[in-house]
Amino acid sequence: MDMRVSEILTRWQQEGVLLERRGPDAQVRGIAPVEEYGPGDMVFLDQPSLVEAVAAKPPACVVTSARLADALAHDFGETAALLVAPNVKLAQALLRQEYADRDLRGEEWQGVHPSAVVHESARLGQGVVVGPNAVVGASCRVGDRCVIMAGSVIEHDAVLGEGTVIHPNVTVGFACELGAQVIVHSGSVIGCEGYGFAQDQQRRSHRIPQTGKVVIEDRVRVGACNCIDRAAFRETRIKAGTKLDNHCHVAHNVVIGRDCLLTAGLIVAGSTTLGDRVIASGDTGFIDHLNICDDAVFVHKAGVTKDVTEPGVYAGTPHQPMAEYTRNTAALRKLAEMRKQLLALEKEVKELKAGRE
Repeated sequence: MDMRVSEILTRWQQEGVLLERRGPDAQVRGIAPVEEYGPGDMVFLDQPSLVEAVAAKPPACVVTSARLADALAHDFGETAALLVAPNVKLAQALLRQEYADRDLRGEEWQGVHPSAVVHESARLGQGVVVGPNAVVGASCRVGDRCVIMAGSVIEHDAVLGEGTVIHPNVTVGFACELGAQVIVHSGSVIGCEGYGFAQDQQRRSHRIPQTGKVVIEDRVRVGACNCIDRAAFRETRIKAGTKLDNHCHVAHNVVIGRDCLLTAGLIVAGSTTLGDRVIASGDTGFIDHLNICDDAVFVHKAGVTKDVTEPGVYAGTPHQPMAEYTRNTAALRKLAEMRKQLLALEKEVKELKAGRE
């Protein structure tokens, strides 16, 4: 990165990510954390507690809110540029993606590595990178600018949309479909066979073939060591914009809505449907065949055992509305004390009865 603040503003002002520039048209040579930066760096500042420290050592440019920009302008004068953003965190995400992200298409090699195996019937788009020992199976379709990193396997008839990135040692199973700008991190398996068995009279289990697929829509992020099972007949689907953390399991026939945020340890059992913008904190679990409404939030290792029809915050196992969960948790902490009080009352009642006799 080596460009003037005016160039950055022109690029992002039309999209509403940046609003205006205050101060000089400085030259920016890099992006650094607000705790550690040099004179040529851009920093992102959205905490009032850090204003004084930044003012004492001006960087080249500060991306900040209008309120904090007013405070900084007095200290900076013409020594540093200020870029005002309506959402500083969003500005950081988009500017760092543009100017300070990994260059997966050029940092190691370009094109298809000599050790990769690409079936003659597979179709690769423009600018595709296929890393060492990767495998692209028969009749696969790989969109423009996709990256398939070392050791990953794309099985036959799979589809990768434009700009999708497959990190090392990922498996994308046969006939699965990934949209544009999907990211799948190392160790994940897309399209593992779903867990389906039938038992005979001796309770021996017999495998039910899972012949459906997984469909992952645009801009989904799948973390490391996820397992997303293919459907029994039709599809398991994760809709656009959803982000899965590491170590999540999505079972067969599940549907996950748009723009959900699902963190580590998530388990969604078969045939459950999550609505749009669902948020789940660590170790949340959903049993099978549930329907979860849009905008529901699950915290404190929620164990969801029945349908959720109203947006809100839920916690605990079995899940409860947050206010109810808080009251019950507070009462639980006093359980030992309440037991002592109950025993004392029982003793007092017995003594009263004995006195009457």
